Amino acid sequence: MRQVILSVFLVSSFIIHVRGQIPIISHDSIVFVENTLKKVAGNVNFTILPGPVSGTSNKVGFMVLPMIVYNLDKKDTLSPPSSSAILFYFDFYGSWVAAVKQSFYWNQNKWRAFISAGIGDMQLKFFGVGRDSVIISNDESNYVWTHQSGFVASVNCFRKIYKGLYGGLEYRYNISTLEGKDSLSNESLVQAGFPVGQISESALIPAFIWDNRDNIYWSTSGYYGSLSFQFANGIFLSSKDYGVVSGWINGYHSLLRDRKSLILAWHLFVQSGYGDLPFARYANFGQGDEVTGYTRCKYMNDAEATVQAELRYELWKFISCGGYLGTGKVFSSYAVFGQSAWLHFGGVRLYLNIIPSRNIRLRLDAALARGDWGFYVGIGQGF
Repeated sequence: MRQVILSVFLVSSFIIHVRGQIPIISHDSIVFVENTLKKVAGNVNFTILPGPVSGTSNKVGFMVLPMIVYNLDKKDTLSPPSSSAILFYFDFYGSWVAAVKQSFYWNQNKWRAFISAGIGDMQLKFFGVGRDSVIISNDESNYVWTHQSGFVASVNCFRKIYKGLYGGLEYRYNISTLEGKDSLSNESLVQAGFPVGQISESALIPAFIWDNRDNIYWSTSGYYGSLSFQFANGIFLSSKDYGVVSGWINGYHSLLRDRKSLILAWHLFVQSGYGDLPFARYANFGQGDEVTGYTRCKYMNDAEATVQAELRYELWKFISCGGYLGTGKVFSSYAVFGQSAWLHFGGVRLYLNIIPSRNIRLRLDAALARGDWGFYVGIGQGF
């Protein structure tokens, strides 16, 4: 459901010195921006996230992410704020992305809808499929260069069924072209079962969501989970017939009785696919699963399971920090689950409250994994 092209909305590697280069951590600066916006439109908040980044290949690039946050109805006190965001990204290996995302919450949190679209060309290191029984190094002999270009668009809508339970349907359409850098790369893709060239995907995705978090951007209590089934078939004009079942759940717990400054958050994720899976639908450790520290396309297979936990502490009104540990694995089926290597990871996060009235935070993340590492930037909590 979450594409290679759009994944940089949530995780992009980051190179920056925190203090001195991010004036938004200054209390006076935040108050000035907030008050200025309220004079123009009291219901609207704006932030822009620019910065040098390190792309999928650890090559320096640049990203700009402006975002507007607002309430559709000022009298609606239960719905989370809606948002509009635009992404521009490139790195010096030739990757580039332009994307938009629109989120709507309305009618006392009974309805929610999301619209997204993106176009781009991502350069990727491809290590193969099924190499999950051992830890793979980043040596050049272990991968070939590929790139995936194309367009993706999706729209979904959810309706509250009972308390925190929502049911809904997503439709996704995308056209993508997968190619190697040279004949050797193309041969590696074909041997792994990925035909070189253009494909189209047209998928229906029914889903159920449970969401009783106290705040969607910075949760201190409640649970947030999803169970979805992706179904693509020639009936919907898709060139690939496949299915993907995936589910995840987050939990949030305040560890101090009278304060919400110390939070334990945890995340579970499982996925299993079958049929003629295209490149972007394989379980890909470090993509779409909230895993950090691993190079994308390094560990790929039909199924995946991960678990992680984070301890978050609010140092000051505008600054929080977190430390997390996790593990997981990818595998061809649950019958051979034990043969795959455990892929441990851990890291530290710094959260800067860039829109205090909404509790929306900039996230800086450094992660260490087995034979790998990464730096990331994002909006909101880690999961």
